[in-house]
Amino acid sequence: MAEVRSVIEITPIDDYNFLKDAYYGEGGFKDGSYLVPHPRETPEKYARRKALAYYLNYVAPVVNSHVNPVFRKEPEREWNDHALFSEFVKDADTLGTSFTRFMKRAALIAKLQAVAFIVIDNVSEQPGNMADVLKQRALPYAYIVQRNQVKEYKTNKAGRLIEFSYTVASETSSSDTATDTWKWTTTTWSCQYANGEEITNNHNLGRLPVIPLYSKPMEPGKVLPQSEFYNIAKTNQRLYNLCSEIDEIIRNQAFNILIYPLPEGESDIKEIIVSTENVLGWDGSLPNQPGYIVMDTGPLEQLRSERKDLIEEIYRMAELSHVTGVETKESGIAKQWDFEQANQVLTDFALNCEEAERSVAEVFGLWTNSSVDLSCKYSDDFGIVDVSAALDEVSKALDLQIGGKFNMEVKKKAAVVYLNDLPEDRFDAVIEHIEQQEEEQEQSDVFSTSATG
Repeated sequence: MAEVRSVIEITPIDDYNFLKDAYYGEGGFKDGSYLVPHPRETPEKYARRKALAYYLNYVAPVVNSHVNPVFRKEPEREWNDHALFSEFVKDADTLGTSFTRFMKRAALIAKLQAVAFIVIDNVSEQPGNMADVLKQRALPYAYIVQRNQVKEYKTNKAGRLIEFSYTVASETSSSDTATDTWKWTTTTWSCQYANGEEITNNHNLGRLPVIPLYSKPMEPGKVLPQSEFYNIAKTNQRLYNLCSEIDEIIRNQAFNILIYPLPEGESDIKEIIVSTENVLGWDGSLPNQPGYIVMDTGPLEQLRSERKDLIEEIYRMAELSHVTGVETKESGIAKQWDFEQANQVLTDFALNCEEAERSVAEVFGLWTNSSVDLSCKYSDDFGIVDVSAALDEVSKALDLQIGGKFNMEVKKKAAVVYLNDLPEDRFDAVIEHIEQQEEEQEQSDVFSTSATG
């Protein structure tokens, strides 16, 4: 009679939770449910594989590598004499979070989920004087809406949001799962509370106080795009399964199996204890002696090779093929192209963050009937220059012995590459010293020419 095996169903999961689980190592990567069962695999074996599974997380490092360089330096901001916005920059969300740290949190969500929505709301009641406003922090504040909270939206022909509704944790219920539903239009706002109460009112903003921060340049009107890291997360899921399959082979076949020849007429043997401290006796008249069955390492090496390829593909898809751990290209041009690609990705995202900050300041000004006039500049130095290669080029340039201003500019380039993390005043002093050396050298050359003439 054929053995009956249970059928294990795979539960579908939404993209949002899958990406979140991939980044934090939670959900199915923690409990093993992201392991795909083998055909006709018994529930017992599947449960054992889930218990032994381990997750090599590549999603978090590659996502962080697209965010951390953009926020490595504090963005340069200038705005007019605006006391309320100055307080907002210190505490953007009423929780004591600085505007920069708030934007970095929004940027991380945007990179992982393709978009994060920054909502600028205002307090319902305003104190009568500025001192109380500042003391009570009675001014506009920001919070982030993630894509799983979005319920409905509408855009105009140009792609601008004109309606937007979403859920947030309930303020009227003690339940952890209860939510309130907010809806904004260009002229009104409304809130459907978890307890059934609904409030609708007008605002005078003339626009939605909702600012989308996208992970990369996006077509107007594409409000909820696919995450650029979804395929990387799926590859990491395959890597997760591959590690389990490799581990299964090792556990099942790594230990050699003893072969013991039986004399004719015997169908069974007594218990044998084999170790380095015991003697194994066997019938010397038999043509075969005891031995071991050794596992075929071919399938194991094939799986390990596939694992290595998947890791390289993850870095390639993340525009990080130049990082340590991936085979170094022999061509210097190809290597420089990789740096250019990575720099462009970071630059595009920095521009998106700048644009989002200016929109935040615009909405803030509309709420406070004032003009913030924010000027914002994120760093365009992402610290991914190959220092060794750059300094090698500098050394070759100086070996040409052209001298004069050529040497001065080459030395300045070396300072920019090697001393980019130096405080601004000390860096300026280094540049000034290089220029002073050039002036002294020119004067020396003029003096020598005059003396010989």
